[in-house]
Amino acid sequence: MVLEMADFGICENPDCQLSYGSPSLASLFIRINAISDMEKRKADVSGILPHLKPFALFFQFGTHCSRCGEFLYRVIQPTADLQTESEEYIRRSKLNALLDAGYQLQAWGILPFATY
Repeated sequence: MVLEMADFGICENPDCQLSYGSPSLASLFIRINAISDMEKRKADVSGILPHLKPFALFFQFGTHCSRCGEFLYRVIQPTADLQTESEEYIRRSKLNALLDAGYQLQAWGILPFATY
């Protein structure tokens, strides 16, 4: 298995407003799925994409969270060896899903690519 590292990071501090556990992120996944479905039907999504911009602040460039100062999570982590009900499986799955969402936001031009 190859671990992929994003050029952006996600805060995993549960007490931070920019954490992967923020309740406001639930609507991000709903919107991504709706836009992806529209794209499959060859519908114009250009008017909907700007509604994703508020989520860009969750995807940070650098090494530390801009709000709480904690390190940023940027590597997809394996979950195959974990029990699906375990807290660690749930934590990794949420973080991995958010990293995947970040890649989609980059593909749509909502989230920039890092310029190192």
